[in-house]
Amino acid sequence: MFDPRVGMKIYDNVWYLRHRLEPQQAADILASMGVTYVMAQSKILPMQDSAIESEVTAEEQARFETLNDRAFRDALKARGIAYFASINIGFDPQFIAANQELLPIDQFGRREGKTDWYIGLPPDRKRNIDHKLALLENATKALAPDGVHLGFIRWPGFWEIWLPDVKRADMPDYCYGDETLARFRDATGLDVPVSDPVAAAALIAKAHKAAWRDWKCGVTVAAVGRIRDALRAIKPDIKIAINTLPFFLSDFDNVVEEVFGQSPSRLKEVADVFEVMAYHQILRRPPTWPAEIATDVKRRSRSTTVSTIQGGALYLDGMHADRGRATEITTDEFIGMVDGLEKSETDGLCVFTFTDFLDMRGTAEGKRRIERLRAFRR
Repeated sequence: MFDPRVGMKIYDNVWYLRHRLEPQQAADILASMGVTYVMAQSKILPMQDSAIESEVTAEEQARFETLNDRAFRDALKARGIAYFASINIGFDPQFIAANQELLPIDQFGRREGKTDWYIGLPPDRKRNIDHKLALLENATKALAPDGVHLGFIRWPGFWEIWLPDVKRADMPDYCYGDETLARFRDATGLDVPVSDPVAAAALIAKAHKAAWRDWKCGVTVAAVGRIRDALRAIKPDIKIAINTLPFFLSDFDNVVEEVFGQSPSRLKEVADVFEVMAYHQILRRPPTWPAEIATDVKRRSRSTTVSTIQGGALYLDGMHADRGRATEITTDEFIGMVDGLEKSETDGLCVFTFTDFLDMRGTAEGKRRIERLRAFRR
């Protein structure tokens, strides 16, 4: 049974490769931290490098080959910890490199390129959904997970750089490519110039804004629905968790629906759990914000909603330097976020990431954080 109180994201293999833990040991540690569910990458569903280095180096390969995903999943189950198998749907640089014709086009007529580590595909790319669904079907048969956690299930955009001082008009909005526009035209009956992305974007913004928003959100819902139906044919009780963007409808004039095509009020038809990426340090928000944005998603979705909070500061170097982000997340700040979530309407929290807590669990500050997690809604 899925208990949404305290989750842990496991987006890398550090617990096995660097800490040299075996599945039973890692499961014991998670249980001792009060964890009730995990959202985990695996050897069967490997994650690509993002803000977290998920990929395995050549030096780690021999050890990695001995990892038994099913043993880890079963060890967690024995301790009452639910297992969500994580996969990135719209983000996969290797697949994109081999299928560059699938890359989207923005309102300025520019084909998408890589921004830092990020490059994404819209949910209307059937070839990509086919590929990811085949991986998920295999993982569901092999791991019998309690659920699957769908990352990057939205229209493209590097949402982590949508800071409070950003102007929406300067940011890319995808996709105005001819095939996507033709699909929109055929679905709605609206006459748009499918071969001219700049003209099409201007016309849609002027005359068809609501139809474009609704269609984009509908495409996302359809992609999730297809995945859900296929996986429930294999495991009828499998739960679908959505990696949810942390934006109010008022943020950037409803960017979350109009640009990213993600609507919890509609996705509730096909998803069971909304995991809100409430990364306050990344988006330069106060520690009170994770509870506020997750509560908003809970009210919109009327479904199980958990708020993911950061264990450590990120996006401080390279293109992200000098953007005003805090350089650390103190223990008092972390505990304050947990306190706020405990009082909120949300169903639970999730910590990003397990590695942060493994690295600090022997320290006084780490022990304070773990004690607070253990006490959450007990």
